[in-house]
Amino acid sequence: MLGTNSNVQEITQDDFVTIRDFIHERSGIYFAENKKYIIENRLSKRMGELGIKNYKDYFYQMKYDISQKEFNTLMNLITTNETSFFRNPPQLKSFSEEVIPLLIKEKEQKKQKNLRIWSAGCSTGEEPYTIGIILREKIRDLNSWHMEIFANDISEQVLYTARRGIYSRSTLRSTDKFIIEKYFINEPEGYRISDDIKKLVKFSHMNLTDNRKIKTLSNIDVIFCRNVMIYFSDEVKKNIVRQYYNCLRPGGYLYIGHSESLHGISKAFKLVYFKNALVYKKEGAATTAGTSRIRKPAVVPVGKQIATTGKFTGRTKPTLKTLEEVKKLLASRK
Repeated sequence: MLGTNSNVQEITQDDFVTIRDFIHERSGIYFAENKKYIIENRLSKRMGELGIKNYKDYFYQMKYDISQKEFNTLMNLITTNETSFFRNPPQLKSFSEEVIPLLIKEKEQKKQKNLRIWSAGCSTGEEPYTIGIILREKIRDLNSWHMEIFANDISEQVLYTARRGIYSRSTLRSTDKFIIEKYFINEPEGYRISDDIKKLVKFSHMNLTDNRKIKTLSNIDVIFCRNVMIYFSDEVKKNIVRQYYNCLRPGGYLYIGHSESLHGISKAFKLVYFKNALVYKKEGAATTAGTSRIRKPAVVPVGKQIATTGKFTGRTKPTLKTLEEVKKLLASRK
């Protein structure tokens, strides 16, 4: 049965639910009823390429493909990868002018010149490369630091583009001219990111619902997951944010999309009101400069207190039994 567009095959409700639930189970991405057209539009063309006549047959071919090649192709089709360099300037300004100085000061005080930053759902690489450029501009002695920028995505196709590092002029529309001239090489194919920035980023394939793989990342200073969780159900969001919390070191920061919120998702993070943006922070055991921890005095058993000091300090609430013991102990000392 055909829809208004003769090239788009209409999907039945049963087939839509079957494919939607399979995608959700495997990737965490959830399509509400009003997003059914996305499945129709993007799968119809793919089915035509494969010579498959209906959605049910396509589902079974994808489900039982041991290589998962078709599932990866599906992910490439249904995920939106529209992005650009220096996207959402206020957030990046807070990272550059407020978060980085705090991290540098803390690291230098501890004599730990290392930074670990994670771009989760990095798409075609503009975000992690932007982070690399900011770090290069902000930290003058960057070469003396151990710098790691981890970047992952569920789509192998976008990761290929990211690793290649060649971009059109439109992706640089929010980038200052001096940055383009300094960190990009204008070639016939497009603008190639410089090796100086490229070497800072480590790309890898990752499904954000894969807890085992996420656990390989630890002691992260900053996580960027901007405009990624909007595709997930609340249940999946809660799991991902829980994993982010575990990956961050105490005092680490989490950036999500400027229109996103962890309200109803997690209470573990503290919302920090920086001048340029709101950022979530993992509070931990580390204390800030000029403050110290207040240690709770140790509780000493009543008998031991009196035996060693000859008096009761009140640290433990005495029972009738302990009071009788105290009387006997005091009487024996007369």
